[in-house]
Parts: sequence; structure tokens; C-alpha cells
Amino acid sequence: MRKNNSVNLSLFILIAKIGKTRGLKGEFFLRSFAQSPETLFSFKKFYALLPSAMEEVHFEYMKQSNSNIIAKLKSFSDVDEVKSFGQKDIYILKSELPELSANEAYWFELEGMGIINLEGQHLGHVQEVNNFGANDVLVVKPINKKIKNLLIPYIKNRVVISVDKSENSILVDWQEDY
Repeated sequence: MRKNNSVNLSLFILIAKIGKTRGLKGEFFLRSFAQSPETLFSFKKFYALLPSAMEEVHFEYMKQSNSNIIAKLKSFSDVDEVKSFGQKDIYILKSELPELSANEAYWFELEGMGIINLEGQHLGHVQEVNNFGANDVLVVKPINKKIKNLLIPYIKNRVVISVDKSENSILVDWQEDY
């Protein structure tokens, strides 16, 4: 593992988490946060946030087994070493993410964007993006202080009409009182 003593967390994005151990040789389940778990296989460098710094971690392998991803780090050879390492979050550099088309965005890019409806009303700003099961949901901090957070389903071409990264805004077919 190589140390990186000057950590700027805004350069990284959480992509996976080390889960339960598997077997005795240091394997573990890797829980992917990517839309498609196989996306993990396309990245070359991974990092773990340790108490002192962000460190690059080197996987000996990652493989798919049924609907799970099983992985092993080069630096661990048995189950006890993995357990002592813990269930760490695994990051990648944001700069390694694939480019998206003009009308697409990653969740972290949506945060802070202004929400404008078809009538031109500014409804607020995206505070966070969640997924409660059925689909992604924009949690919007409204302009109108009398209203609690707005929850707007992220349904492309139906509720979310367009995402304009250059204008830092999202056009929605939604009303303030929905």
C-alpha cells in the first residue's frame, strides 16, 4: 500500500465497501455502489481512507460469483488480516469516471444544482440524491421556507426533463405543492 499524505476527499468518490470475509485465505465480499457491479472491473486504482491518510490498495483479484463480487487484496493472506483491516470504504478518483453525455450526470454532480419547473419557478437546490427502492429521488431544499424538503423522483423524460451542467440546473415537470 502506498500512502498519500495530502488527502483532498473531494477528488474521490465512494465506489464500494469491503464486506464479510469468505474462506480462510483472505477473500472477502465487495459491495459495489456502482449502478452495475461489473463497473468495478474497469477501474485500475482503488483507495481506502485510513486514520492517517488515504492509501492506495491493490487487489490481487476481483471476480463475480453469482450476484456477488469476491475480492482479495495483495497485502493480506489470511482471514484474520482482513478482519483486522476492517470493513473499509473503497474509493476511486473522480477523474477516472467515464465521461457522460450532455444530458447525463453522476449523483455527486447533481448535488447543489438548482431545480426549475416548466413554469420557470425556481423550486430550490438539490441537497442529496437517494434511492428508496423504486427509483432515485432528488431531495430538494426549497426556496420557500414554509415547505419542508421536496422529494422529486428522478424519472428521465417524465419528471426530469433535462440536466444542464453548464447552467448548474435541472428542468423538472413538478410543482412546489406536489
